[in-house]
Amino acid sequence: MATAGIGLANELSFGQNLLHGSAASTLDISNPWLELSAEAYLKNAELISKMAQNKPVMAVLKNNAYGLGDVQVAQILDKSPFIEGFALVKDTRCLVLRENKVTKPILLMGDFDSALGLELVTNQITLSAFSKESCAKLKQLAVKTNETVLVELYVDTGLGRMGMPYDKNLDGVSDLASIPNIKITGVFSTLTTPMDFAKVQIGRFTQLVQQLEAVGVSPARRHIAPSLSMLELSESHFTAVRPGILLHGSYPLSQMEQSKKVPLYPTYRLKAPVIRVEKLLKGDTIGFSRFYKVETDEWIATLPIGWADGYYSGAENGAKVLINNSLYKVVNVNASHCNLSIGSQKKVNVGDVATLIGPDRPEITPEGFGKLTDGHNYLQIQYKESIPKIVHHDIH
Repeated sequence: MATAGIGLANELSFGQNLLHGSAASTLDISNPWLELSAEAYLKNAELISKMAQNKPVMAVLKNNAYGLGDVQVAQILDKSPFIEGFALVKDTRCLVLRENKVTKPILLMGDFDSALGLELVTNQITLSAFSKESCAKLKQLAVKTNETVLVELYVDTGLGRMGMPYDKNLDGVSDLASIPNIKITGVFSTLTTPMDFAKVQIGRFTQLVQQLEAVGVSPARRHIAPSLSMLELSESHFTAVRPGILLHGSYPLSQMEQSKKVPLYPTYRLKAPVIRVEKLLKGDTIGFSRFYKVETDEWIATLPIGWADGYYSGAENGAKVLINNSLYKVVNVNASHCNLSIGSQKKVNVGDVATLIGPDRPEITPEGFGKLTDGHNYLQIQYKESIPKIVHHDIH
């Protein structure tokens, strides 16, 4: 599976080499990488569908699948019978999925560049009508092609940031639906977090669907539920659900009751080699701001990953990293590196491989990371696209 910045042959070689040893120095590895489990993703898709009353799943892979690789995750989930399609917010990423042989339906939940319009239509990317301006753009696009322009109606039921206001007249939608080569295949919205208002939104959405049907527009696909709403409000399921974080093996909130009843499968590990180990003396400090002060002589290890790579800077407030079956505290995070306190004895060497996030210990799961840093489960899924991804059948 090809990834940005690393060719197919190189990636396969890299992935195979990782299986043959744990010391990065023997492999000449100097950068972090992600390992993804195909089996875990496929199992999660099935579990999520079952939790949603067996409804199909629209997999949200926005923001490069939260940094885990939209191409890699889509290629895995493209094989799942429980996945109905994919939802993204950037036009270019939709096209990249098609270039990488992803075959299931793809919904663009954001705007599109007019210069890419025909290519999007040719690749059967479903476009969103989310404003009167977007409707006008879609009509202009339809004039330029004889192919069918697939469209879903994006309705704002109260989130306030995207979509056509639910209480406006439907003349623009009727006008759009009257164009012969525009096919309205779905209608969707997004729920807010407070359950009481989410229920109001569901009522607005249901009423809007009825109004659409009254004017002869009856979209087959209707979806409104992201991960949290899907779990808490069964009435939000409609014809499909639209989770994001759940697919990656994490619940949207820590210690949710559903996580005890239906444990999801962790889908990835974030790894990096140790590139420096030095003994600092009492009184020495680390970082531009001298954030960490050494109270007694101690060994400090450096990993080549920092907040510019998407590793959360707040990790220095309590996160831990696994090396050689032992956990070490993160004491500093800068743009390009992070530092670990190894202690008074040199128990780590240059070339050892560190697992920053993974299923190996409760402290380094996304949930454990969030708990240690007093944050939430989304903190450790924002990695930069440049980090290589290696897909394994399983990582356990």
